[in-house]
Amino acid sequence: MKNNPFSLDFGAQPNLFIPRYTEQSKIVETFCAEHPSSHMFLITGARGTGKTVLMTSISHEIRDKRGWIYIDLNPETDMLNSMASQIYQSSKKRYPKLKFEISIKGIGVSLERDIKYSDIQTDLDSMIKTLDKHNVKLLVTVDEANNSNSVRVFANYYQHCLREKMPLFVVMTGLYKNIRALQNNRSQTFLKRAPHIDLTPLNLKRIGQKYMEVFKLNADDANEMAKLTGGYSYAFQILGYLVYESGKTKPDNTTIEEYRLNLEECSYDKIWEELSASERRVTAAIAQAKDNATVKEVREALNMDSNNFSSYQNVLIKSGLLSPVSAYGHINFCLPYFKGYVLQQSI
Repeated sequence: MKNNPFSLDFGAQPNLFIPRYTEQSKIVETFCAEHPSSHMFLITGARGTGKTVLMTSISHEIRDKRGWIYIDLNPETDMLNSMASQIYQSSKKRYPKLKFEISIKGIGVSLERDIKYSDIQTDLDSMIKTLDKHNVKLLVTVDEANNSNSVRVFANYYQHCLREKMPLFVVMTGLYKNIRALQNNRSQTFLKRAPHIDLTPLNLKRIGQKYMEVFKLNADDANEMAKLTGGYSYAFQILGYLVYESGKTKPDNTTIEEYRLNLEECSYDKIWEELSASERRVTAAIAQAKDNATVKEVREALNMDSNNFSSYQNVLIKSGLLSPVSAYGHINFCLPYFKGYVLQQSI
């Protein structure tokens, strides 16, 4: 049996996926412009919407260009020391003739022995300015950024690089609420000016085309299968994987039930857990309303004023749970089978 082209892994770029050409081109073209309008992009969306896949595609495109070095930082580590280590290692491989002048005894020795810098910012400044002298730009990616001290320190250093006009470019992904918490921190409000890419559902026609290619379906069957995903990236992978494993060309009732359970266990449980009690209450009221209910109907069921409800609605849209393209005045979930899942939690 051939290898399944679909993947169940979170956070890894699958062999088969739907590229987000518009978003990717916007970021790459901005960073590569002679006078970039921004040195940072923030990518937000619900779990499983393809944030990491988009970020990875961007990094792969840029790292293949002449005059760039690319590194990836873990937000749970000492990001500045990791940044120095990776700049050194990456530049040594890509530009072996490039030499750094730094304030410590020897960067190679210090990194190998895992000795902390006496002044990491001074050494990073020296390294990035050396890259700049050789017309080399630095791309840094940070996946699942949050409001931790390590991320705040890195963000402040990024702001310093902007002031000093150093060629540092950053792509961060994160859940909407985590990014918002970071931006609302008193010393990180400058991050509010960074452009956002809020990932919306994938184009169903593109999903249908992929299913058509893999399963040799006709257009109608492929489009019906695509509708089951609701444009949710992770759902596209799960449904394709399960149908492929079944040896059939279309999902039957057994496959659809397994698909629904997989969504709940691997994605929706975590999404629900991360909602506040008030957000769960609003989400439950939306689930209990009729399909395509009006905002007024849901708001009145909650006995909530317009301003208060709008704030919750905006958070749920930005978090990727509610559709941003519902007919004016109406409200709908955008994740497949999520309404039924919420109803189960509300029993």
